[in-house]
Formats: sequence, structure tokens, C-alpha cells
Amino acid sequence: MTTTVRTNGKDTTSALDVDYSAAEILAIKGCQYVRFALDKPVLRLYKFYYSVYWYWIVWFADIALLLLPCIERPAYFESVPKWVALIIEIIAISVLLASFIISMHLQNQRKLIREAVYPYIFIIVFLLTIADMIVYYVLIWNNDNTRYIRWSRPLRVLFPFALQSGQHIRRVIRNILRTLPNIANVMVLFLLSVLTFTLLGVGMLRSRNLPHPNRKDQYFTNYIDTAWDLYVLTTTANNPDIMMPAFNVSILYVIFFMAYLLVNLYLFMNLLLAVIFSNYKQHLMEEQQVIHKRQLDTLTIIFQRLSSNNSTNHVSYNTYEQLMRAIKPDITETIIDAYWKTLDVPNKEDGLDLKKFNELLLNLNFDLRQRNDDQTILQKYCPKFYNSKPSRVIIDFVNTSLFRTIINLLIIANAVCLAANYNELEWVFLAVFILEALLKMYAYGVRDYFHHRWNIFDFIIVLVSTTYSLVSTSVQVKFEGNVLDAILVFRVLRLVKLVGNVQRFKVIFGTFSKVIPTLMTYLRVMFMTYYVFSMIGMELFQRKIIFIDKNSTSTYPCNNSALVDSDFAASNYCRNNFNDYFSSLIVLFELTVVNQWHVLASGFVLVTTKVARIFFLAFHLCAVIVVLNIFTAFVIDSFLNQYTLSKSKEFPWVEQENIITDRLTRQGFRVIRRYDDMKRSEGERKKKFNLLDSLRAFVKPSISRRMTTILESSRDDEHTLLLRWSGHVDIDPDALLHLSDEAS
Repeated sequence: MTTTVRTNGKDTTSALDVDYSAAEILAIKGCQYVRFALDKPVLRLYKFYYSVYWYWIVWFADIALLLLPCIERPAYFESVPKWVALIIEIIAISVLLASFIISMHLQNQRKLIREAVYPYIFIIVFLLTIADMIVYYVLIWNNDNTRYIRWSRPLRVLFPFALQSGQHIRRVIRNILRTLPNIANVMVLFLLSVLTFTLLGVGMLRSRNLPHPNRKDQYFTNYIDTAWDLYVLTTTANNPDIMMPAFNVSILYVIFFMAYLLVNLYLFMNLLLAVIFSNYKQHLMEEQQVIHKRQLDTLTIIFQRLSSNNSTNHVSYNTYEQLMRAIKPDITETIIDAYWKTLDVPNKEDGLDLKKFNELLLNLNFDLRQRNDDQTILQKYCPKFYNSKPSRVIIDFVNTSLFRTIINLLIIANAVCLAANYNELEWVFLAVFILEALLKMYAYGVRDYFHHRWNIFDFIIVLVSTTYSLVSTSVQVKFEGNVLDAILVFRVLRLVKLVGNVQRFKVIFGTFSKVIPTLMTYLRVMFMTYYVFSMIGMELFQRKIIFIDKNSTSTYPCNNSALVDSDFAASNYCRNNFNDYFSSLIVLFELTVVNQWHVLASGFVLVTTKVARIFFLAFHLCAVIVVLNIFTAFVIDSFLNQYTLSKSKEFPWVEQENIITDRLTRQGFRVIRRYDDMKRSEGERKKKFNLLDSLRAFVKPSISRRMTTILESSRDDEHTLLLRWSGHVDIDPDALLHLSDEAS
């Protein structure tokens, strides 16, 4: 992607080549902040570091490190030799170390050491892990019965956090840490309220000597036990059990518990969510401002380097042309000229100033193609047939609401037949759905058909169902029950097609799909919390509770005498233990759901001491109160923003799209906007479906079809451009332009 000049028979990379590559990275990343040492010729290493291959290598190393407890003691797979875990851990840490070294080499080390914290975190965690590994394997290599606590395992989650590629995770954790002071204020008031009600409850009920509903001790006599019960009541897990002994004595005691729930559950918990949501939005805005500032700084550096050979401090047209060829290797002269004209620069000799160069990177989010490059195979090789009257009727019919309505009704009818176990019409439905896929491929082209996720989803379902029907009919193979269940699931998934066909459902699902990338970062932070507590839980509670089958001769439930006559054993919770990695994660998930979590905690308290409550209290505060509430705040904020945007007719890119269209039209180009299956701009209003108009259009060609035929038959393809918002990243179209105005 870079050009080279020859000097003394050897290939060397010029300074401008580095500049082109740096600007190329900046443009491809959609004006995101790019952090690497611009004063070093390390672009080839940078491309390797951010290549797909290295990304997957680091990803697998990260996953291997997080799944390593499956074969470490206490292992889920006990038969795996211990040297396998050692080799995997060494390889994974080596890959992460290599990624860290490359990352440090690509950046300004002096500035990084002065400003960043994560390099120190990585080095400290790496040294502690190596020391723990050496001691552990030396002790257990010849004696498997040696008891040693792997205290460094909870620190493994910090390895990807400390890498440069973990900047999104660091951003979320930084947001959480900034929100903690405000959360602490509400939590202090909440805990004071719990303690106040504890004193009040013990004072009212101690003299009654009532039996506890879930334990063998007395009811509301011990301050610590009462505070624990009331804290659990905040999660409603022990409601109304904890209230019933007092309720059985007098109905007036219900007022105490109702007041407690009103104050602590409905007031403080909702106030906590409101504080988290408010601070989350504020910190997110501050984070975005920092990112935009870094974008401008990086953009300014690139601009200065590209314009350094120009006395007018502008990027020349020749430099622009070489840059465009580096960014888009297959770009044509016409498209290069078209992108230049989207900037509305009067003369090529004037070049691009900082504002226009910034606008160029923004315009690269719009995909410009010549119309003949977007034609289907039939359009290219059989234009007369494809543009004929019968063909246009079929294409227009596929684009009507009538076609989608028919398919939706058939999906519902297919679901009714599946529910009634009436399979005689299965081949009819399969034939219709195959015909639907073929018609869409014919109308949109194979490439555009598979460009949409809903079509890929639909195609997979139809392919699996057809394959199953053909094999079972022709070969007469009898499938096992699990295979039949899987096929049935695929057939039922046709109902999900309604989400893709009904516009109201599609808006909601599309909104959700747009927040999934960031959503995965928050899920990763949640999993990091799970991982840390699972490692601690296995060291504290392993082999304390053992699952035994019905044929076992053990006289004690869960193989522990402390659980006799306990709610934990009566609920058959013995499988919920910390004896291996997977079981630990399941227990933590059950604790997150909070239903019966006090019963789960009580089992581990009985087999150890009441101090074990600190572990479960800490997990609830970290995972449920803090992380889960911040996760909820993110989902609410993102969904509201995306949903409001999707329902609005003023999309943020429509204004820039109109500017590009107007400038290209004035330069003699014909611009066709293309969006989704309907080939309509998302900013345009959709016409309401009319049955008579649809039938009339199906029978008689409309004026628009005649104009389409004329356009398709026109040979002036060079000046007919297709404009599409590609949306590489979610950016504010006015933000960078506004920043460049300030810089100017």
C-alpha cells in the first residue's frame, strides 16, 4: 500500500510513504484516535500489530488464559496432565508479553511512562504471575497432594486490560472508578438505613423469642444476623419468609417491613441507579471530548506531515491522489475525482486545508461507486432480459409491501402447522421460502442479498431445512432425537424472520444490534468480576460441598454433616459448589439473579463460618450493585439514543449526504442514493402501502420503471454514481468539523 523509491539499487521507504500509511490508518479507522509513534518508520509493524491474524492470536491467548482453570486444580477435566496447563500458560503469557512489547515499541515510551498506568500494571502482574508459577510447579511437580494457593490467578484478568488493545475495557473500568465516589455516598446512606432498621427490629422483636424461618437460631435477636437478613430483604430474595414470624404474632409488625422495603428497596436502590445513570452519561461525555481532542491532535500531525513539502501549508492534489490510492487500492480515476469534488475545492492547485482534509476523512464514510460496478450479473451480461417489462414487474413486486406481507402470513401459517404437528405442507412452505430467496437474489443481486444479516439468517434456515428434508426423504435416514430437536429449532426460527420483515420489530432489533459491540465490552467487565470471585471462591470453598448421586451410600447431605436439615440440602443445591471452574461460574450467575441467593450463601456459611458472608456480600456489591447497574445504565442510554435516532427522520449523516449529492450534481454527476433492500435513503419517508396501487403497478409498468429502464440502458455509466452511507464507525458528523474550525 506504500510506494517506494530506489536508492543505490536498494529499496527504501521514503518519509512521505510513512505519511501516506499513517493517514491511511487514520482514514480507515474512521477518524478514530490512533496512538502510535508518528516519528518512527514503524508502520509495517503497526499494520501487523493491528492485523486480523495477530488479533486472533492475542484473542486465543487471552481466552486460553481465562479457560485455563478448567484443567488446573481443582480441575473440571481432572485427567489432563499438569504439564499441559503449564505449557498453555507459558505460551499464552508469552503471546501477551510479545503484544505488550510491540505496543510499547509503537508508542512514545517517554510520554507513555509519564502519563499511562497500564504499562506498570502489566509488568507487575507479569512478574507476580511468573513468581507464583515457579513456586507452584516446584511444589506440586513431585507431590500432587501439596496444598498451595495460586494467589496470582485472579490477576490474570488484568493482562488484556493492560494491553493497548484493551483500551475499551480500560475506558469502562475508568468510568466505573469515576462513578464510585458518587455511588459511595448513596451506599453509605443505604447501609446506615439498614443498620437503623436493624436496631429498631431487634428492639421490637427480641423479647418475642420467635423461631427463625430459615435457620435454627432465634429470630431478630442477633444484630449481625438481623442486618444480614434485612440486607437480603432488599433484594426480595427472602420476602415474605423473613416477615412471616412477626406477621403471625401481630399484623402491626408488617408496617415495619413495609417501611423498610419502601425506604431501602424502592427509594435507595432506584436512587442508586439514578446516580449511576447520571454520572455515567457525564463521564461518557467527558471521555468523548478527550477522544475528539486526540482525534484532532492526530489529524493535525498527519496534515502537517502531508503538507510539509508544500509552501502554502496545503495538501496538494498529487498527495491527495496518492493517499486515496493507498486507502483504496482498487479506486478508479473517476472516483478519485468524485471524492475531490465532494470537498467543493474550486481549483486542484489550491490543495486541501486542514478543514477540507478533515472533511475528506468524514466523506470516506460514504461509499461512492460507479453504477456499472454495482450491477448484478444479469444486468451486466443480459441487460435486455433484466430490463424487460416482465423482469421489471418481478423486481418491483419483490420491493413492494405486498410481497413482504405474503411472506409474513406464510411464516405464521408455517408456525401454526408446526404447533399442530401437521407436516404434510412442509414441502410447500419450503418451496415458497426457496422461491423467496431466489427472487430476492434476482432483484438485488447475490452480493447485495448476502450483504444483509437477515438474508443470511434466512438463507441458513432454508438451507438446513431443505437439506434435512432431502436427506430424510431420499436416503430414508432415521435421525437421533438430538438431531431432530436441532432441526425443529431451525424450523421454529423461521418465526424470527418476522422481526426482519416487520418494520417496527426491525427498528428495535436494529437498535439492539448497533449497541452490541460496546455491549460486549461491558459483558467482558462483568465476566472479569466473575473470574476474580470464582478463583477466590474455589480457594475458600472447594470440596466443602460435594454433589452425590442417589445411589451414594453417604449418610450426610452434600457429604457434609453441617448441612443436615438445612434449606440448602432440602433444595437439592449440592451441585451448586466451588469445586471446579464451571460450577463456580454457575453459582456466581445464580447469585447475580438474586433469587434464593441467601439460601445458596447459607450452605457455604454452614460448612465454614459466618465470616463467609463477607464473600457473598462483596460479590453482590461489586457485581450486582455496581457493575450490573452501570451495565443497565449503558443499555438504557444506548438504546434510547439509537432508538430515537432510528425513529427520527433526521439522521446525522443525511445533512452531509445532501451536501455531497448537491456538490456532485453541480459538477455534472448523476447521484443515486442506495439504502437497504428498498434502494431508498434512510432519510426519505417511506410510502404507505396501497393494495390497488400495488396491483396496478404489478400489471402495468409505472413511469418510474420506464425511467429505470431508460437509465439502465444508458451508456453514460461513468458519470452515474451510487452513494451509500457505509458507517464504518459511530461518529458525530459535526464533531470533527467543529474541532477543526476551532483549530483554524
